[in-house]
Amino acid sequence: MNVQTNNSHLSSSDRASQRAARIAGVLFITATASTMAAQLILEPLLEGSTPTGAPQPQLVALATLLELVNALASAGIAIALYPVLRGCAEIAAAGYLGLRVVEGAVGVVAAAALAVIVSTSANNWVFAIALHDTAFLMALLVFSCGTLLLYPMLFFFRLVPRVLSLWGLIGGPMLLVSCVLILFDRIEMGGTADLIMSLPIWINEMALALWLLIRGLDLTHAGSGDRHAA
Repeated sequence: MNVQTNNSHLSSSDRASQRAARIAGVLFITATASTMAAQLILEPLLEGSTPTGAPQPQLVALATLLELVNALASAGIAIALYPVLRGCAEIAAAGYLGLRVVEGAVGVVAAAALAVIVSTSANNWVFAIALHDTAFLMALLVFSCGTLLLYPMLFFFRLVPRVLSLWGLIGGPMLLVSCVLILFDRIEMGGTADLIMSLPIWINEMALALWLLIRGLDLTHAGSGDRHAA
């Protein structure tokens, strides 16, 4: 595969595309790392919180900040990649952008719910925690739907090695199934089944991020298909 990494042989538009790819790579890592760190902080705190005992406010505030970072980075990934993806499949690129912006907005709601925990009375903690967990699950649902648009574009236009695209095509639906099962109380969020179904896409996101940072995108086939294809 001829991956275009030598900027001296790229046009100005291709150089811009490679910069966008590397920005997206940084944002992929930022989004995944921040949400994982937030969950590691929150899990022991919120499980033990009751209306008569507040979670540690400093740690909850840190988790709130991390979830805000995740929300902004999630939207930023699609914004960075949109110019490249639009040249491949305009409708799908717009759909992916829209889904990730929605994901970011729902993530802000989840973070705002955490802020309530450290800024209000104990009577509202249970509601705030329930709102956070629901919003977080909805953000994951939207994210998993977004993978159903991103990875087919990466695969069809060979923007990255197809093993990464196929990995995402498998991992994304697995996460979607996990979210639906959690929504209908068939499995527990953070439980073993959820972890097994969620882990493939999270590992894939990190592998994809590293590829984008080190090698960028292969633009050879970009725009070779129907630009208006979904």
